[in-house]
Amino acid sequence: MYEKFYGLRERPFTIMPNPHYLYMSQKHKLALAHLRYGLSEGTGVVVLTGGIGTGKTTLLRHVLGKIKNVADVALVFNTNVSGDELLRLIIQEFEAGSPGQDKTANLALLNDFLIDRFTHGRRSIVIVDEAQNLSRDALEEVRLLSNLQGTSRPLLQIVLAGQPELRRKLADPTLTQLTQRITSTYHLSALAQEEVKAYICFRLAQAGGNPLLFSDEAMEGIHIASKGVPRLINILCDAALLHGYADGQPSIDQKIVDSVIEEMALVLQSTGSLIPEPSAGLDIPYNTEDRLLSIERRLKVLEEHLAAWSTEAQLVFLELEVMRNQMQEKGEEHIPSANKVEIIVKKGERTQEEILTAQNNKRQLQWINEFKKKIKNALGGYSTKKIS
Repeated sequence: MYEKFYGLRERPFTIMPNPHYLYMSQKHKLALAHLRYGLSEGTGVVVLTGGIGTGKTTLLRHVLGKIKNVADVALVFNTNVSGDELLRLIIQEFEAGSPGQDKTANLALLNDFLIDRFTHGRRSIVIVDEAQNLSRDALEEVRLLSNLQGTSRPLLQIVLAGQPELRRKLADPTLTQLTQRITSTYHLSALAQEEVKAYICFRLAQAGGNPLLFSDEAMEGIHIASKGVPRLINILCDAALLHGYADGQPSIDQKIVDSVIEEMALVLQSTGSLIPEPSAGLDIPYNTEDRLLSIERRLKVLEEHLAAWSTEAQLVFLELEVMRNQMQEKGEEHIPSANKVEIIVKKGERTQEEILTAQNNKRQLQWINEFKKKIKNALGGYSTKKIS
């Protein structure tokens, strides 16, 4: 939405992990060195911890991009599972076969796959994200899997990534046998003030924009509010760019950031970040009605852009519905939705990107309409007549 206005190829501050936007702070360089060392050894368990949003997943995806040609990787994100369920998930992620309910058979299935990979000169790596949620039973399964051996080295290497609770969980004396297999561990902490400034400038440049789009004061405010957590930095910067775009501001100053921080109070509070009181640093009284109207005005800008895109979304969905009806007539109504999309793509009527964009735009417009209703309700009798 604001990309063209600020000369950006794309949004630079999305919260989805993207190795292209990995800013290598000194902390991230050290974390990467520990990961590389642990993986190069080919033995034991590697542990990476860090607070929510510190960049663990982005760093892992960066490493995956470097080793994908020499290793098979199973990524496990669902960690609220038992030991047996974890084993089945790993088999599924490796695409090693169809796991059943018999654990002995599942272990044999995984072992055969790992031996095959080993004989073909490939390594097998399991990466468990959000590992702090693993039960003791699942962690015991990790230990057992780390025992699978080839002729010269383990058949399977395991990376556990998670929040600080993972370190506390691994400190349990009953897990000593597992912790003794850890060959490398690193805790990824938040960014310092100068690193936050460099981080913001880096991501703007990566998106093809002016790295000095944010003033020093604005970046300092973002550092204080985010406590140096990259995910929160992204949320605040993205909101600031939207705010500036809606107000027609060519750059992002402290005033814009202060407004965003006030409006994002719920998000910042939920993550334990430091936020100022609503009127902190302001020379005039905090006016709730004015702030709500300001939000309403920016929502109108979003609404105008998304309304046209929603029409496009409706056309795409109509095409999908026509396809579904045709498939029902042919007895193909059980074809998965993803395949229906693929059929439309192959016919040349729409690209996959167009369909996904349309779906996303429709969801965004629905969200904006719901949020707009909440704003009007919050304004109550004060100024509902001012809002069309």
